[in-house]
Amino acid sequence: MSKIVISFLQTKGLRSKQLKEHLYKILKKETIIKKGTLLKINDVCERVWFIEKGLFRGYTIFKGVQKNEFFMTAGDVMFAPMSVYTGDPSELGIEALEDSIVYYISIRQLDHIYAKYAEFNAIGRKLTEKYYMMSMQNAALLRHYNIKPRYLAFLKLYPHFDKPVPALHIASFLGCSEEAFNRMRKRYKKQLESRGKKS
Repeated sequence: MSKIVISFLQTKGLRSKQLKEHLYKILKKETIIKKGTLLKINDVCERVWFIEKGLFRGYTIFKGVQKNEFFMTAGDVMFAPMSVYTGDPSELGIEALEDSIVYYISIRQLDHIYAKYAEFNAIGRKLTEKYYMMSMQNAALLRHYNIKPRYLAFLKLYPHFDKPVPALHIASFLGCSEEAFNRMRKRYKKQLESRGKKS
């Protein structure tokens, strides 16, 4: 079991030796190839994943069109919140954008940890706060009317996603066509190059 998961949880408040040993026993490793599906739409989300390596997208489908809802990379914790909280089939799918390695526990195991180890409730709260803030930032980003302000907000929030995430998927996240996104990004980069030469 990767020590990276434990090290990450320690930054969130994990201290108990007993809990660390319990996590070492139950966390399982899974390798996902590029374009592999971690969670299918309409399946119930029964796991929580910690990303050791790789890149993922969470997406929904509306009127036959995919819409990206989030991107996650190494160090992130990932699941489908509504499905986990309600037990209903997930409206969210999760796909790997590159070869990836994750560790996971089941929701049942997570509930057991919450019940047995009080300190993990504080860890869970911190993680919930982090991803709630992320969802709020994503919503604020999409309130911009034009594509460019959305893209600039995206770069500010997720500067490490601009290169590895294909343009098709960034465009879907920003709510525009791939063609419109590519035109805007090309103009923006030319503007940056021009400013660089003048300085």
